[in-house]
Amino acid sequence: MGIFDALTTAVAGLQAQSFALQNISGNIANSQTAGYKEINTGFADLVSLAAQPQQNTNGVIAHSVATNTVQGSITSESVATDMAINGDGFFVVSQPTGFTDNQPVFSGVMDYTRAGDFQLNANGNLVNGAGYYLMGVPVDPITGNPLGSAPTVLQFNNSFVPAQETTQIQYQANLPATPPAMLNPSDFTSNPVAGAQIAGSGAAFAPDAVATGTGTVGGLSSSTALINGDVYTVSDGTNTTSFTAGATSTLANLMNAINTGTAKVSATLVGGQLVLAGTSPTASITVGGTAGVPASLGFAGANNNFQPTDLLTQGITAGQTLQVTVGGSPAQTITFGTGANQVATLAELDTAIQGLTGVVGSVDASGNINLTATNSINSIVVGGSANPALFGIQNTTALPAAGGVTGADLTTFNSESVDGGSITAYDALGNPVNIDFRWAKISSTTSGGTDAWQLFYQGNTTATGSQTAWQNSGQTFTFGPTGEMQPPLPGVTLSNLTVNGDSLGNVQMVFGNNGLTQFAVSGSTAQVSQLQQNGFAAGQLESVSVDSQNRVVGAFSNGQTIPLAEITLATFNGEDSLQALNGQAYAATPDSGPAILSATGKIVGSSLEASNVDIATQFSQLIVAQQAYSANARVMTTANQMIQSLLTVIQ
Repeated sequence: MGIFDALTTAVAGLQAQSFALQNISGNIANSQTAGYKEINTGFADLVSLAAQPQQNTNGVIAHSVATNTVQGSITSESVATDMAINGDGFFVVSQPTGFTDNQPVFSGVMDYTRAGDFQLNANGNLVNGAGYYLMGVPVDPITGNPLGSAPTVLQFNNSFVPAQETTQIQYQANLPATPPAMLNPSDFTSNPVAGAQIAGSGAAFAPDAVATGTGTVGGLSSSTALINGDVYTVSDGTNTTSFTAGATSTLANLMNAINTGTAKVSATLVGGQLVLAGTSPTASITVGGTAGVPASLGFAGANNNFQPTDLLTQGITAGQTLQVTVGGSPAQTITFGTGANQVATLAELDTAIQGLTGVVGSVDASGNINLTATNSINSIVVGGSANPALFGIQNTTALPAAGGVTGADLTTFNSESVDGGSITAYDALGNPVNIDFRWAKISSTTSGGTDAWQLFYQGNTTATGSQTAWQNSGQTFTFGPTGEMQPPLPGVTLSNLTVNGDSLGNVQMVFGNNGLTQFAVSGSTAQVSQLQQNGFAAGQLESVSVDSQNRVVGAFSNGQTIPLAEITLATFNGEDSLQALNGQAYAATPDSGPAILSATGKIVGSSLEASNVDIATQFSQLIVAQQAYSANARVMTTANQMIQSLLTVIQ
């Protein structure tokens, strides 16, 4: 290495320290810039290409060192739309390429920044101090679900939220164990509570008795003539229908007489055969009359008497059971079979059903079971090993029906119930609907029963006379000795909830876990601890802010705070390799990799991330850079003196 090489190396040193000084200067200048990441300086030496023993230093180059992963401190601000990222990630932003009709035009290129000093502009965009527009994913204001996944430039100009109908009411309360009075149905002109009922339908059992003629008399038709004077009789075992043929009587006349007669038997004509079927589960069928009459109808010889059908041939297995539980009483069991106290026919089943306690029951000719509780507070549950659907029972649990309190009984009802609170709900158009609740205790352990309540809501505030004023929810709430519901009920549906003619449809009352209790208190009011609903009127956007879920939320004129958008946060595999842009923004590079739109950072609203520049460190680096610069200048002076000495020798 010669003197001139030393001079060149010193110049490289001066340039490197100048580069460092420039970074230090920029860091100090941006020490108060929100979201700014300091840029430090690294140095790399250059060596000659000579063999190892002759190698020597040949200069230095400087390069920038990013600190994009070093977070600055978070400071509180008074602007609701200021936001800071606590943790990993960058705001996804875009800068307009121009404006058309005062609306920004974007190229689709996404940039990234930690500068969160965003404010709403005249167009409803969130723009930071450097002119970058915030991007994110809009949110459905009704469901709260994102509308897509790709971030777009957010805009909240003149946002309007439509009315949301109330569909759910959150309710928690403690009912007084000793109310002033209990509900006494006999005090009312119309019963405010009604017994539970199970009405079977769709059972497909054949009637107990079915008689089908053989058609051996040449086949029959409705116009087949009957012999004048012949007497035809059809009996169900108790009642008998009798028909005497006239000169012009036909089979159609006979069938009409059977279908309208006293015997519980129907007549149809199928493929030239007369079919007689019992219309009662107790009906048997006997065909008689003038000699030769049964045979003329296809019921020859002994084929004129038909007994109830065996259920054990129609899907029921011997030993299977039906169990009926009424209220809190033990289950009552009906066992199918041919043994003692067992049931094999519909007639026997009808007798067994009628023998159940706590219900009025019956079975029709098709096997449909019908049950009605005799006590208005009792529920009915059907179980057992036999399939209840075979008897038309689709819903195996029936609760007390929703009776009502008439206008004539308002004074009585108010004295025999307790206040359950009130709430303003909203219909589909956003009209407010005030709902008042009252609780009535219908049974108590002190009187030998269970602690049971029913819930009422006021459906007509101006009801008089026989008009219904308060509607029963139709659910009985029972409480155990510890004051908790037994069984626990998470909620109940108020079917077609209507107040003063304004219908809300089906509204679900949600109690949650232990939401309803009956502890040892007395009084005329339920202690309501929660009463909220999910409806609201239409509203206009008044302001926006940022919540802890990385969402922009809007405050509306209807008092609702509703999420409007999810703010997208991006991260990179090589965050320190991002290309710095003006205004604390960055662009992706091949070394940084593409943006990964799933950063884990959390946004802090009404806050800003301060610059991560440490002034003390920068001053220390400034002194070092100054001394190094002076030393390189000294090398240049020394090299110059040596060159001057060399020139003197030459002279």
